[in-house]
Amino acid sequence: MIKFYLSITLCLTFILSGFSQDQEQVVNRKKDGTIRQVNWDEKGESFTYVNKDVEHKYNIKKDKLKELKEVEPEGPPDYSWYYNPKPIIVKGREIKRPARGHQYRVEVSPDSLWFAVCTEDFNLVLESTDGEKKIEVTNDGSRKFRYGSANWTYGEELGVKHGMWWTPDSKKVIYYVFSEEHVKDFYLTFNNTETYTEVWSEGYIKAGEINPIVHLEIYDLESGKRSPVHVGEQTRPDQYIYNMKFAPGGEFLFSRTERLQRELDVMTVDVETGETRIIVSEVQDHFQENNPTMHFLSDNERFIWETEKTKWRHYELRHIDGSLITTLTKGDFPASSIIEVDEENNYLFFSATSDQTKGNHLNTHLHRVKLDGTDQEKLTNQDLNHTSFEFSPDYKYFITKYESVDVPPSTALYTNSGELVKVIAQGPEGSHRSEFFTFMAEDGVTLLYGILNKPADFDESKSSPMILSLYGGPDGTDVRNRYTEGSNTYSNAGYLTCRFSYRGGSGRGKAFLDMGYGKLGDVDIQDQSDGCRFLAKRPYINENKIGITGHSYGGFMAAMGAVKHSDIFAAAVDRAGPTHWKHYDDIYTERFMNTPQNNPEGYEKGSVFPYIADMECKLFIQHGLQDDNVHPTNAWHFIDELNKAGKFYELQIFPYGTHGFDGRDRVMEFFDRHLKGDE
Repeated sequence: MIKFYLSITLCLTFILSGFSQDQEQVVNRKKDGTIRQVNWDEKGESFTYVNKDVEHKYNIKKDKLKELKEVEPEGPPDYSWYYNPKPIIVKGREIKRPARGHQYRVEVSPDSLWFAVCTEDFNLVLESTDGEKKIEVTNDGSRKFRYGSANWTYGEELGVKHGMWWTPDSKKVIYYVFSEEHVKDFYLTFNNTETYTEVWSEGYIKAGEINPIVHLEIYDLESGKRSPVHVGEQTRPDQYIYNMKFAPGGEFLFSRTERLQRELDVMTVDVETGETRIIVSEVQDHFQENNPTMHFLSDNERFIWETEKTKWRHYELRHIDGSLITTLTKGDFPASSIIEVDEENNYLFFSATSDQTKGNHLNTHLHRVKLDGTDQEKLTNQDLNHTSFEFSPDYKYFITKYESVDVPPSTALYTNSGELVKVIAQGPEGSHRSEFFTFMAEDGVTLLYGILNKPADFDESKSSPMILSLYGGPDGTDVRNRYTEGSNTYSNAGYLTCRFSYRGGSGRGKAFLDMGYGKLGDVDIQDQSDGCRFLAKRPYINENKIGITGHSYGGFMAAMGAVKHSDIFAAAVDRAGPTHWKHYDDIYTERFMNTPQNNPEGYEKGSVFPYIADMECKLFIQHGLQDDNVHPTNAWHFIDELNKAGKFYELQIFPYGTHGFDGRDRVMEFFDRHLKGDE
């Protein structure tokens, strides 16, 4: 359930469903204060940009702004690369992009003379690109013992898209040896409307089950020999080997973490001997970031490293030999990302949500610090969210967009010390349709944040229904300080809509993140429900007509809201949601829940089943029959328990649905019937 794939799937589904007229107006208002296609001259003295479909040029020294020409309007985003990825053609060979959760089956050597191929029977074969030579590196591969390929959970949760890696000189190839002969298979049926279905199977490791045994090998083309890489104990099923890549200096790197993902080692490999060496380690009480930022400087030896040792995400400067050079950034706030590194002038520019002490973790700001860790300073100071940073080639200036929930974005030019030079594109006056507010969590200590969006025809004198549309997953956030003007699918249909932050979410440091550890479906849905209770006290919100919906983890949240919090939710839509964490994969689940053997109480409390008897909420379940991520078992198990308890529900199954499917018109009909009707 890796966050990138989940969020992009949901965003694309929304975008491709088409905008309403109201949403188009919001997009146009955003364009007033935003720019695109920024191009600096070589000296950094002027730049061109497009604002409202007109190209402009601004000369900084002369403070002269002029319009150049009209340009073609920006069309809708092209996401064909996601839905219909085009194959890569190399030397006349078609190399298909892997499906979600899978890896490339062909890798081209840097000198373009060889293809490394993971065959249909999962053996490694090298084929010359001229078709004259073929080397069978392995011959004992199978679906359960793979060479050059990982499995679905590695692909989904660790982002593993490759299983073979050529050395830069094209003389060796490093590859996975992936043994899952002891791993249980999970089965799905495909072609579900045909006379005869097909069975699909995958070695999908559920929480608490035994893992594959994974290591690496190196094949030397000159000697024809295979040699192992010393990744650790070769028979350990309780470690993950992933994030393989070559550093700019030529070192082959990989990451190793133990099963609960608390200890991370980044290791370098001697490709001549297979010997390994740890160059940096991180340890956390609960879970450690699996892929921290590792930004190499131009000498290819020093790198900027992301760490949470202080419970706040910050940066260190380290050396490839394993030594710590210096701590770069510091403070009681989390850094967000590296924006630029100006080595000539010895500066790191980074973004961070640094308003934590003001009680606002939602605003991103730009900072800089010298590469010796001194003179850290904040460069943006408006109480707004700053993003889209663009630097001049000499790093003397930067452009940034700034906005908030109720303030449309504007764009301005600053010096690299944070002095305002010019507002390039001014946003219009803000709308009052979106409201930012705070409320207290159940613990009486933790301040949480929310956003309420009002429909265009909102009448404060009337009592209106409200919908909570959420994702809510751990180490994520549903609340961002970005301008919306209240416009979304549900508000355009006349609903109030809301979103809330929650304990266990991101942006507030590791201690806040750890509040949700071992408690999925407990504190997070409690905070979401309490946010609705907080708003329901307002006279214009109908406390008896509140709905909740979400997809994937959001579907889980909706299901938990239905069964645990029927006092606040009148209608709930579970779209492709897990219903018991024993049904989901181990890498994701154990990262946030530990194993079911170690945390049986957490797994039981984090399931919908113990609360079904008290459910009074109207429930609608949607699921894809070919969902290889959140298996339809989750829906079947939920339905079986609902049947046993004599609870009524509505159901829509998509015979060819994977983890993504449409059906949103049916969701709207369900909410209209139960939240706008008289029942």
